[in-house]
Amino acid sequence: MKKSTLRLAALVTGSLAVLAAVVPSASAQQSGFVPTRPSVLPPLQLKAGEPYFFCLTDGAQKALSKARITFDAVAPNTVVTYKGHKCMRGTLKSGQINTDLTGLAGEGTGGFAFQRNGKRAEFTTPRVSLRPDMTGTWTAEYQGRRIAMFSSTRVGAKLSLTKVSAEDLPMTLTPEGAKTLAATFGTTPVPAGQTFFEGNASFDVVKSATGLLNPHA
Repeated sequence: MKKSTLRLAALVTGSLAVLAAVVPSASAQQSGFVPTRPSVLPPLQLKAGEPYFFCLTDGAQKALSKARITFDAVAPNTVVTYKGHKCMRGTLKSGQINTDLTGLAGEGTGGFAFQRNGKRAEFTTPRVSLRPDMTGTWTAEYQGRRIAMFSSTRVGAKLSLTKVSAEDLPMTLTPEGAKTLAATFGTTPVPAGQTFFEGNASFDVVKSATGLLNPHA
């Protein structure tokens, strides 16, 4: 292997190790300690193509049914049953780990929608931005503008040297998200501050690093 390739491999591994290691602990957050953010590499592009799921919680499902609002998917996404819940299934289009330790960003295909009596609210090109403490903001395009639809804590978010994933990650409806639903349907079926979806997704970091080192593989 060429020295340049070995050096790049070491930098990729090192940057991921640092990013995984500096997620602030509860004690660090309480003490006000903020880790430095060295710039190691350009953003590490994560290899996409894996499915992702936005699954209605039991409470959200009941609230939508009570309000006679139908949950739908925006093509090419589909509505499926996953882990016993009604979910939107899409595909991860792109993702990156910011090696200056500012977090992670990802984008998915299609979107999700809600409909009642001919009125339809579509939310497309969903994106997530995870901060170094693994809290996140989930945005989507609505009528030509991007809105912050959901927020999440670090619960369910996982980062290691091999994988970045979300497993049953609670996605809480934001005030902006609730206001947008109310503008379409007169009221929001789920109030702001309550969990609307549980998110499931996974980026394979090892494959991404391998692709960076062997772009023709």
